[in-house]
Amino acid sequence: MTLLEALQQFVTECNQNERLREMNRDWSRRIQLEPDDTQHLHWLVSDEGLVSAGEGPVDNPDMLIQAPEEILTAIFSGEMTPTEPYNAGDLLVRGQQDDIMRLDILTLLIWGE
Repeated sequence: MTLLEALQQFVTECNQNERLREMNRDWSRRIQLEPDDTQHLHWLVSDEGLVSAGEGPVDNPDMLIQAPEEILTAIFSGEMTPTEPYNAGDLLVRGQQDDIMRLDILTLLIWGE
């Protein structure tokens, strides 16, 4: 599975979950994903409860997530929680603490632990 495929699966799960859409109705953020082992940028956008994803740069990102592409793919496909790579220093997340926690809750609610 590619990172884009994992992100598209993540988007589908987010948008089909009524609880998540309601929880995120007031959360509009642009998230840049930068694999640190490739030049393939990807993005996630949360806009009033709906999430979208794509390839390339995003204008004025609110958050930056850096990790090897394999780790990003595993996280957004639900194969791995972000905790282990974050604690090992393989995952770097920059942004407001509230936004980081919200994204963590999204992955938890979709994929579980």
